[in-house]
Amino acid sequence: MDDLSELLEHYATYMKSLNRTGKGTKEHISRIKRFFTWAEKYNVKHPSDVTQAMLLDYQKYLSEYINERGTTNNVMTQNQHLAVVACFYKYLKQAGYVAHNPTLELQYAKVPQRLPKAVLTHKEMKKLLRQPDTSTVLGFRDRTILEVMYSTGVRRNELLNLDVSDIDLESGFLLVRQGKGSKDRIVPLGKVACKYLETYMNGIRPDLVKRCPDPQTKALFPSCRSDRLRRNTLAELIDKYARRAGLTQGVTPHTFRHTCATALIRNNASIRHVQEMLGHSRLTSTQEYIRLTMSDLKEAHSRFHPREKDVK
Repeated sequence: MDDLSELLEHYATYMKSLNRTGKGTKEHISRIKRFFTWAEKYNVKHPSDVTQAMLLDYQKYLSEYINERGTTNNVMTQNQHLAVVACFYKYLKQAGYVAHNPTLELQYAKVPQRLPKAVLTHKEMKKLLRQPDTSTVLGFRDRTILEVMYSTGVRRNELLNLDVSDIDLESGFLLVRQGKGSKDRIVPLGKVACKYLETYMNGIRPDLVKRCPDPQTKALFPSCRSDRLRRNTLAELIDKYARRAGLTQGVTPHTFRHTCATALIRNNASIRHVQEMLGHSRLTSTQEYIRLTMSDLKEAHSRFHPREKDVK
């Protein structure tokens, strides 16, 4: 399908003009190619050959597809694959490459409302934070990382992309550059996190930089093997400390984000402030944490409502 390759090049250029990230554009192109590879069984030669019936069949295929983990993808992932195709056709129609957009009447599957997984209690989090051996260089670095993640709720990539210049200890803020959606935002740092960062930046990071392949690296958390700590390395060290703390639920970098947000909501933080801090584009994403605190309300109701004591 030679025409498709050329159209995808035009689309990538268009995405670049919208200031979309290279990683995001690459993911879009990959999912579009996946759709048209699937559509070859219909003898599709050009995007204009695709019909609404084919898209409905593709939606069914996505819902039944077994991924590399041996499970079906969740509804949100299925919808994202369809949405990428819809965005491509919107561009094709606007640019005049197709006369009709077959995705206009697509109905996306309803996404089940689920509570965030693996939210730790403050007691569990404190136990986890105490696991790194702060008498060692790497142990102190790890403790600093955990403190920053719990204090700020930043995403994994946002943490790993931090430079030294992004930290303002005097004011108690950090700058997230090019977070999700290519948006910058300012995030407050707690006093404990600032304390660890100050010691880390003055006394620990200089030793780490000496072991780093690039001694001139600007990365806040450099690695002995590369310029920056890697995604898998961060996940592995968190899993290691969680197991040492005796935590049986799966603890990931995102667990810190969930736990931070839930703690703020439980302690009466404004949902708008939490939304801004987490970098959520939609308030509905932040409202998940309000629903999570309803379990606290139910427990308090059962323990303290006088009528509950009348149940024999």
